[in-house]
Amino acid sequence: MAKRGTSTMQMILSVVVICAVAAAGLALTYAVMKDRISAQDREAQLRALKLAYPGVDEFDSVSSDALTLAQRAAGEVPVYGVYKAVEGGQQVGWAFIVGPRGYGGPIRMVVGLDRDGKVVGVTVISMNETPGLGSQIVETASFLKQFVGLEAASAEAQIKKFDMITGATKSSRGARHGVEAAVAVYLEFEKSGGASE
Repeated sequence: MAKRGTSTMQMILSVVVICAVAAAGLALTYAVMKDRISAQDREAQLRALKLAYPGVDEFDSVSSDALTLAQRAAGEVPVYGVYKAVEGGQQVGWAFIVGPRGYGGPIRMVVGLDRDGKVVGVTVISMNETPGLGSQIVETASFLKQFVGLEAASAEAQIKKFDMITGATKSSRGARHGVEAAVAVYLEFEKSGGASE
C-alpha cells in the first residue's frame, strides 16, 4: 500500500511540475513577444483605418472624454476607438472603430466619415462569422461598398433600404448596426461640439 501512495504522489508531483514549467514557458514567450504582437495589432488597425478612409495616412486618437461621449452615442454597440482623419495637418474627417454583434460574436469594424457626415469607407478588422455565410459581408465586395456615400443626416431612413446577404441576416444586420453606431457618434459630436476634442 505504501508503494501505491508513493506512486500516486509522484504522478501528482510530476503533473504539477509539468504545469509549472508550461506556465513559465508561456509567460516567458508572451513577455518576449508582447511588443511584436502589439506592433502587429497597431499595423493591422492602421491598415483598416486607411481602408476605411482612403487617401489619408494620419489618424490621431481623441481624448478619453470624447471616447466616453462616443460610447454613449453608440448605445449598445461598443466603440473601441475614435480617430481624427488628418491630411496636410488639417482634420478631414473621422474614423470610428466599432464592434456590433453579428451571428458569431462582435464584428470589429472601421467606419470612415468625412467632415460633412458622408460615409467614405467601411472595413472589417476581425470577426468570427460563419465561413461561406456570415463571412460574405467581407467576401461580397458590394456589401460594404453600399454604405459609401450614405449621409449622416438621412442615414436613419436610408440604411434600412440597403441590401442584406441571404443566409447571413444577423451578420448583415450587425454590419449595418456598426455603420448606424458610427453615424450616431458623428451626429452627437456635431451636436455637442465633441468633434472639437
